[in-house]
Amino acid sequence: MEKIEKKLLEENDFIGIFGVNELKKFFSIKEKEKKFGKEYKLISKNEKLKCILERYRLDEDYEVSVLNTIGETDKGFFYPSINMNVYEIMYCLHGECIIFSGNESYSMKKGSILIYKMNNDNIDEYSFKSSNFKKILIFLDIDKLETSLSKSIDKNLILEWKEKVVNIFEDNIFCYGKTNSEIDILSNQIENMNIDNIDDYLEFKMKIFKFLFLILKLKITPVKEVSINEEEVVMKLKGMVDGYAISEIPTIKEMYETVGISNYHLQKAFKKIEGITIYQYVQKKKMDYSKHLLETSDKNIIDIAMEIGYENPSKFSKTFKKYFGILPSKYLKKN
Repeated sequence: MEKIEKKLLEENDFIGIFGVNELKKFFSIKEKEKKFGKEYKLISKNEKLKCILERYRLDEDYEVSVLNTIGETDKGFFYPSINMNVYEIMYCLHGECIIFSGNESYSMKKGSILIYKMNNDNIDEYSFKSSNFKKILIFLDIDKLETSLSKSIDKNLILEWKEKVVNIFEDNIFCYGKTNSEIDILSNQIENMNIDNIDDYLEFKMKIFKFLFLILKLKITPVKEVSINEEEVVMKLKGMVDGYAISEIPTIKEMYETVGISNYHLQKAFKKIEGITIYQYVQKKKMDYSKHLLETSDKNIIDIAMEIGYENPSKFSKTFKKYFGILPSKYLKKN
């Protein structure tokens, strides 16, 4: 397939990186203007799969889409060939998806990331199986980003950072892995944002920018900076916390005594790997559980707050919004 130069966002030819003509083979497409972007509704010809794609151009060097697919699919698609250093960064919010490319396959679940180097000669087609899958897609033109950053940052520092990003692929065109708790919390905030005015848009842009660079930072951090022992200790601690009922999670003192490491070294290792403190991780578990109760039970917000250890419902609501970007009362109405 002949390579062509395209802008990341070219209205008539592309939806994200997919050629419209390619998508029309499988979907009927309806386009809707939004205040700060576009929304596309795609319905498969057999009506077994429905997709909603919200798309925002945030700057010259990157754009973001949130893709929500309802139903199951098993399709093959062609990527457009792009003569630009563009990376597609996929983050799974919900559901499951397996992406097949040549002899490789990548299983995507909550917290999975897959980065694809689009400027290559090795692949222009992929297929995927998915079920009720929702993901964040970021398309980054790293050359344009370099130009933009060079206006205010020493060029040698930028080139050094860019080389680290390029090297995450090693000899592959895909870079696959899991995120950490810090990125997962930010993804929840992004997912629940409503962009109704310029303040919302700027906050959304700020969060996406941070989200993008936290992922890149996670992937370019040398493995040697995290020792095997630290990783084992953190995995053991997370497994211990996950094994308890929410109301029975032990104190941090009980945790480090059980793990057999000092509080200082445990906290330091946990922060290095997960990006948040142990206290924040426990708080995150409580908030995840409260969200689950809001979605699946008839319990009111006061009862849910009490169940996870919050005697003050206002404090619970404030903490919930910190983790999910939305008040529990509004989340309840939304769902």
